[in-house]
Amino acid sequence: MHFLKCYPTERQREATFQYCPSWSRRKIWFWINRIAALQSEKIFWPKDNFGNDIWAITVDGVHCWIQEPTHQEFSKDTSYFSHKYHAGLCYELGISIGSNRLVWMNGPFPAGKSDLKIFKEDGLKAMLIAKKKMCIADGGYAGSDHIHHCSTPNIHDSRPVRRFKARALKRHEKFNGLIKNFHSVDCRFRHSIGKFKSVFEAICVICQYQIETDKPLYHVLVEDVLLEDEVE
Repeated sequence: MHFLKCYPTERQREATFQYCPSWSRRKIWFWINRIAALQSEKIFWPKDNFGNDIWAITVDGVHCWIQEPTHQEFSKDTSYFSHKYHAGLCYELGISIGSNRLVWMNGPFPAGKSDLKIFKEDGLKAMLIAKKKMCIADGGYAGSDHIHHCSTPNIHDSRPVRRFKARALKRHEKFNGLIKNFHSVDCRFRHSIGKFKSVFEAICVICQYQIETDKPLYHVLVEDVLLEDEVE
């Protein structure tokens, strides 16, 4: 947990815990991989397929900064270049609107690939079509070819629907904030892409435990939005 939270160098870790760097390195990656392996038990699409709810999840991409990968031919590999960082990786996350649960985690992808392209090409759109459900996403996902599977804020929304979408997306950002509380994914990642995958997925498992226990996400219910709209 200390490694994920603080992301110290080996010299810093040795000074703090007085352990041999090679020994602590083996232990750290052993336990990170064990935690990441819990995703099959903690991060999954619900068996009831969200019941009668049509809007099932919010979706967003989380971008993280990494060491710039080398390219065999060019000085820079632009496929990893994010609009948020110089070089990065992206994970696509889907959070249940009706419960405290991360139900979709897909990645990592080079950050140069847009969130919309990941949604359309790498499984989530196909999943929503197969499950006959919709997601809510920000304006970066707007497009006429998938409006029946991904709903974004637009001028045609009624006031309650607009507020519902805004609250749902803000709730998703709160989960993203829990992830970025871990310095290992909030600063430039020093290790390999394979180890980034283990670290990010372990952090998501930990964050799932957090929202189940002491840091729940707030509820986003259509009934509450309609009631607030009537009061105002």
